[in-house]
Amino acid sequence: MKKKPVLSIFADGVRFDSIQYMPFANSLNSAPLETVLGYSITCHPSMYTGVYPDKHKVAFHWVKGKKKNGPYTFLSYFPDFFPFSNSYVQALASHFYSKLFLKKKASPFMGYGKILNLPMKFWNQIDINEFRYWDEDNYIDEDIKTIFELVRKHKYKHHISNMHKPNLGKLDAVKVVSPKEYDWVYYFIGETDHISHVYTQHSNEGIELLKRTDNFIKERYQEFEKVYGKDGFDFIFWSDHCHINIEKHIDLYDFFSSNEMNLKNSFHLVDSTTARFWPKNKKEREIIIQIMEKIPEATLVKKEDYKDLHIANDSNLYGDLFYYLDGGVIFIYTIHGFGKTTKSMHGYHPTAEGNDGIFVSNKKINAPKVTLPDVFVSTINSLRIDYKSNVSLDGKNILS
Repeated sequence: MKKKPVLSIFADGVRFDSIQYMPFANSLNSAPLETVLGYSITCHPSMYTGVYPDKHKVAFHWVKGKKKNGPYTFLSYFPDFFPFSNSYVQALASHFYSKLFLKKKASPFMGYGKILNLPMKFWNQIDINEFRYWDEDNYIDEDIKTIFELVRKHKYKHHISNMHKPNLGKLDAVKVVSPKEYDWVYYFIGETDHISHVYTQHSNEGIELLKRTDNFIKERYQEFEKVYGKDGFDFIFWSDHCHINIEKHIDLYDFFSSNEMNLKNSFHLVDSTTARFWPKNKKEREIIIQIMEKIPEATLVKKEDYKDLHIANDSNLYGDLFYYLDGGVIFIYTIHGFGKTTKSMHGYHPTAEGNDGIFVSNKKINAPKVTLPDVFVSTINSLRIDYKSNVSLDGKNILS
């Protein structure tokens, strides 16, 4: 069957119910999209490769390194008292160190950068989990290929806009191209995520951006329709996760202190909606579990959850103890920052209320709920790319 041109538009973090503010997208076929447990760093490989995190093994930005001495080992020798215990000093030290010495070691979306709120004595143990950009060759490995590698391999004419700095994700910076010159056009809009974090998605600012995004989609869609006709192309618009308004903040360091344990004496990694621990011994493990059980919004990932949630059972990634928070709750004082002014968050359990992303197409959607791996499989099917993966794909073609 002859391949069809495909127009793909991604908007980071758009909730399924936000389609009410997007009249053009709402006029097409739509379905909720089930995300994965984690942030954009684990969502993107899932939607670009067609497999879940238990196979692509990109989980978090910061993980426990597999080497005895990680890239930040030099800074871990600094004394564990003021000014080196100050989060702002840590941020400056890690920022300039990574810029001067680590920048050339990896080129992913996030990469080496600032570290906050984690005692520097532990910095020798951490590393990043993603070493190449999404569209680089062997982004994952030789066995798992991305949509970007496949279109290059098959010599498809393609255009990818807005996925790189300096204008990463900004709607007004998207470079628009003529549809007739390409087999696949991919527009990347990340601004929707940023606005949601700052104002919430259904704030006046968020709604205004959703409407502008909808107008952009409509214009690009009509350009394709003018060139190829109503049924002459396939269109996919989607997001990777939702945004949920924050209702409660938890200071994990203060909470542990109030329960007579200094968390800064145990290696751990705190993100906005997850906490990972590597206890030194059985006793410390039991104490951590006892304390975390006092947080009703925190859930420990159990053995069976790894399979159900497609999580890689790897303690370097997820810790010996891995907790996630209920929707609308976040940790503050994380390895990334402070989080006190953030108004909306993602990274929750896939079944959390309001956690669905969005999937829209001009084709019939043959699934009540779409998955991130479905995005990859449906796209290569529309492009008629015959892909014999060395790893079984988790996604399926859901368009007809």
